[in-house]
Amino acid sequence: MTPRGPKDGRGLAWRKALRPIAVGAGAFGMAVGVLGAGAGVAGAAPHAKAAPHVKAVTNFAGYVGGHGKANPKLSPVYIGAVNQQTATNAPTPTWSVGVELAQKYLNQHTHGIDGHPVKIVLCKVPTTVGAAAKCGQEFANNPKIAAVAAGGLDVGNTALESALKPAKKPLFFGVSLSTVDEKYPYGFILYGTTAQVQAPMATAAKKYLHVKSVSLVYPSNIPGNVYQAGVVADALKYNGIKTVYKVGFTTSQTNLSGPFEAAHVGKTTLFILVNSGGPACSDTYLTIKSLGLATKTKVLVNVPCATPTVAKADGGQLPHGWYYLTAVPMPGANTAALNSFLSLASKYGDGAIAHNAWTGNGFGEVVTIAKFETEILKSHHKVTPKAVFERARAFRGPVALGAPDIHCGAFKGTPATCNDLDRFYQNTKPTVMVPLGGWVPPPKGFKPPLT
Repeated sequence: MTPRGPKDGRGLAWRKALRPIAVGAGAFGMAVGVLGAGAGVAGAAPHAKAAPHVKAVTNFAGYVGGHGKANPKLSPVYIGAVNQQTATNAPTPTWSVGVELAQKYLNQHTHGIDGHPVKIVLCKVPTTVGAAAKCGQEFANNPKIAAVAAGGLDVGNTALESALKPAKKPLFFGVSLSTVDEKYPYGFILYGTTAQVQAPMATAAKKYLHVKSVSLVYPSNIPGNVYQAGVVADALKYNGIKTVYKVGFTTSQTNLSGPFEAAHVGKTTLFILVNSGGPACSDTYLTIKSLGLATKTKVLVNVPCATPTVAKADGGQLPHGWYYLTAVPMPGANTAALNSFLSLASKYGDGAIAHNAWTGNGFGEVVTIAKFETEILKSHHKVTPKAVFERARAFRGPVALGAPDIHCGAFKGTPATCNDLDRFYQNTKPTVMVPLGGWVPPPKGFKPPLT
């Protein structure tokens, strides 16, 4: 049981720190994890057994294991949270909104964590490694924190984890943007890793889209995207698609005609944008349209481009015919899990932001951690880093707003990896996403390079 502690002085007014971009602008390509009953093996490791009977999470209170309000007379249970959110190019600012939403929901509807109020301790990382190290040290030195949830970090990952490691504190990611995270021995990347989650693009390109050549573009000033683009290019070539034009651009560019022409967009059978979200999605659509290629080119993007930013560029709707890779509920897919989350978020005034995949990512991470800690307290044990780690390592799913089945620690060389399968959808008409097959793995035998 976590002892009573002082109120976190940072407060929860996190929205003020969000970039003034469209609410849908930050969601890394995450493979849709919650499709409902019969979804099949979502996050099973290569040698994990399937559990097709496992259903997606639609009742979040029942999932955590409690009902009603937390008891304010009991000592709080603290959960650390770290997000790279104050920098200009912070990839996942809305993740913190999902974390805030989870805290509110847990304290109002799940009896907190076995009756104890939930307190989130948020630490923000701007653009410096030192700031990440400081966050890690704060969490490591705080005995009230047994687990830490992380947003999309691509600055200071090594420093953060080096600070946490001596305390053996579990670090949970929804989707990781750095290969460093995959090697953290006390880590859990619940939805997808930067090395694993992009490679299934190559499988989908060959199996479902039947392409012979690919134009691949990516933001060259975002380290995570540089690596991801390399993984996709390698996987495509490994899978027999030999003609791949890979060209970078900077996020300061709005007219992408030059990079697109260099990548032979329009002359290949598939265009892929590897991107963590933001204006690049709408810039991509506008550039394709200006080049007269909107109806001539197959386009495959990550789920961050399934946002109001891109819809606005296309007159209010997402571009017709685009394909999307994702690991959390896909807006427009009309799944029970997503609908439950959107309804919940609307009640707290976060309905619009909840359509951003990173918002659900933050919510899902914290609710899943709360499930583990509730089970620990109900079994009459203390919430400690070791107890959380053991509970999470033995967990096989489902993850709240994540995969129905996972197997963390089963991927050789990357102990924090829990899942390597994706879902793909096509936008066939406004607000309708049609799936391409089932869960899609990387090409058989492909091993993403680890940095």
